[in-house]
Amino acid sequence: MIKEKIKDQLKQSLKKLKAENVDFNLERPANFNFGDYATNIALKLVKYLKKKPKDIAAKIVKGLKPMEEIEKIEIAPPGFINFFLTKAYLFSEAKKIAIKEEIESFAKNKKQIILEFGQPNTHKLPHLGHLYSYIYGESLARILEFTGNKVYRVNYQGDVGLHVAKCLFQVRKYISEIKNLKKLDEKIKFLQQCYQEGALLYDKDRKAQELIDELNIGIYKNDLSIASIWQMTRRWSLDFYKEFEKKLGIKYDRYYFESETAKIGKEIVLKNLDKVFQKSQEAIIFKGAKYNLHTRVFINKYGNPTYEAKDLGLIYLKQKDFNFDLSIVTTANEQNEYWKVIIKVSELIFPKLVGKLQHVGFGMINLTSGKMSSRTGYIIDPFTLFNVTKKAIQENFALDEETLEKIALSAIKYSFLSSDYQKNIVFDLGKSIAKEGNCGPYILYTYVRTQSVLKKSGIDLRRNDFFSKDINLTKEEKNLLRLFYQFNEVVNLATEYFAPSLIVNFLYDLASSYNLFYQKQPILKSSPSVRNLRLLLTKVTGIIIKKSLYLLGIETVEKM
Repeated sequence: MIKEKIKDQLKQSLKKLKAENVDFNLERPANFNFGDYATNIALKLVKYLKKKPKDIAAKIVKGLKPMEEIEKIEIAPPGFINFFLTKAYLFSEAKKIAIKEEIESFAKNKKQIILEFGQPNTHKLPHLGHLYSYIYGESLARILEFTGNKVYRVNYQGDVGLHVAKCLFQVRKYISEIKNLKKLDEKIKFLQQCYQEGALLYDKDRKAQELIDELNIGIYKNDLSIASIWQMTRRWSLDFYKEFEKKLGIKYDRYYFESETAKIGKEIVLKNLDKVFQKSQEAIIFKGAKYNLHTRVFINKYGNPTYEAKDLGLIYLKQKDFNFDLSIVTTANEQNEYWKVIIKVSELIFPKLVGKLQHVGFGMINLTSGKMSSRTGYIIDPFTLFNVTKKAIQENFALDEETLEKIALSAIKYSFLSSDYQKNIVFDLGKSIAKEGNCGPYILYTYVRTQSVLKKSGIDLRRNDFFSKDINLTKEEKNLLRLFYQFNEVVNLATEYFAPSLIVNFLYDLASSYNLFYQKQPILKSSPSVRNLRLLLTKVTGIIIKKSLYLLGIETVEKM
């Protein structure tokens, strides 16, 4: 990439000044008037060289070798160095994309990565936090794959535990009503109702609490009196989530369940008793103070493995199933401290995993109307959100059902991924479905516009000798050309920071720039040479939008 070439030249120039160990940034200015790239390197050398930044910048520029991709280099006050790319280079990058009709990745990464995301519990409805986990995880998987990694998608679901016992405690009460449940959504709503009732009883009725605790122990022991009900209701939940994943366009390489990790995790804890863990009253704990971490319970007073022990069992299974270089787990950032403990304990027990385990914590998901809780019943499940979004879009667009569904999903996914994943996210339905602005439908509409123009032209844009380099570019045309080559840089940054939002921001800039160009510059009615240039810009814009949307997990549409 040209950015790496410029950085290498700057490093060589620094060697001549005997300042090769100084760190510097090479960034894209927000304003194209300051070039395609700019560096603050001279400002960082002021204390070291004891000279004015402008004079230092001049020395650095003098030490650079000529680069055919660079049209000019300017020194701007107080000492920034700005690089401007040649029109020929900008054209060559656009032509590569147009002729191949694809974007080649500068794949530098070759890691085997396990990416765990989704992680809904059975026996109750998923909430928007789970939906975000699915959407963010799938996008991250695609981004990591695009930059050369082999990614294994895995899902880990809680099918045992106190939440299941609370649900089944009430399911048994209504067992005679189960035969009346025909549709899957009816069964899931029934489970949610039972979970909510069981959770409330557990909090306010001591006798019910004791009975639910006993039921929980029985589930872990696969007690025959509850096993068949557990298996039946578990299957309902898993079928529901399969529909959920199909709707989102996600396929997993492996599903893990707490029912399979619990026993393994407990065995690992007991095997490392008095080494990593120690007894505390009736429980077994990990004392984290030595590592500036929390103390956590791994086996509770009933002898059951906790979430912590189950995650140990999961890590054991992952390393058994996959020869991974990196295992990433995505969860809400309220679990950040929890995961510091799990990773430290895992490294103590499995030394070969040191540096191979990573937790990515994302913010909480709320609606503009407030927070959600599956326990209290104030919850919008993903299917309800999808249907509400689709209905709202239907009021603005007269489209067939398949296209409406794609646009609805685009609105939700784009909205979720547009924010920094580490911050709390508020979903605003009105903004997510607007015809203008930074939202999914606007991006899709821009893509449809590019395809409509290309179809009307009827011209084959794959010929290598088709485009003239001698045309004087308008401001709108040049701005588009200067965005095309940045795509790979943006995706590489998104990979480095696990941040799909960087792609969202780039995509909005690209769509906005194209629409401004479209409004100001006639395309099909221009002279042949100008028309061909503008068709080139249109085609490449469409290709990059489609690839960017794919990396966000969004399908394109052909009409709106």
